[in-house]
Amino acid sequence: MMYGFLLVVHVLVAIFLIGVVLLQGGRGSLGEALGGAAAQSLFGGGANVVMTRVTAVCAGLFMVTCLSLASLSTAQGPSVMDQLEQFQQQVPLTPEGQVPAPATSIPESTAPAPIAPTESTSTP
Repeated sequence: MMYGFLLVVHVLVAIFLIGVVLLQGGRGSLGEALGGAAAQSLFGGGANVVMTRVTAVCAGLFMVTCLSLASLSTAQGPSVMDQLEQFQQQVPLTPEGQVPAPATSIPESTAPAPIAPTESTSTP
């Protein structure tokens, strides 16, 4: 429950951080060409100070959510790779090194009846 909520917050913070970084005013012509000058005119003359602070807060939130997700994921149990190694030890392998296919059989009563070909009456 907590892990899912934190994951959603992490994704939203990441998307917001990408947007804030793209809106920042550039120090060269490339940033202005991609829309940095529009952010300055949109937020007024102090846009660089505001955008820098918003970026710092977003980056801090991103780091906190990263560390929280990492600690929660280690508390949940073994990783996927550890689970794969345990699975491979439990399932016997064939001589070719492949996992044998599960034996499945369809009872005759539930198997669909074969469809007989129909004759067409039209001639080409």
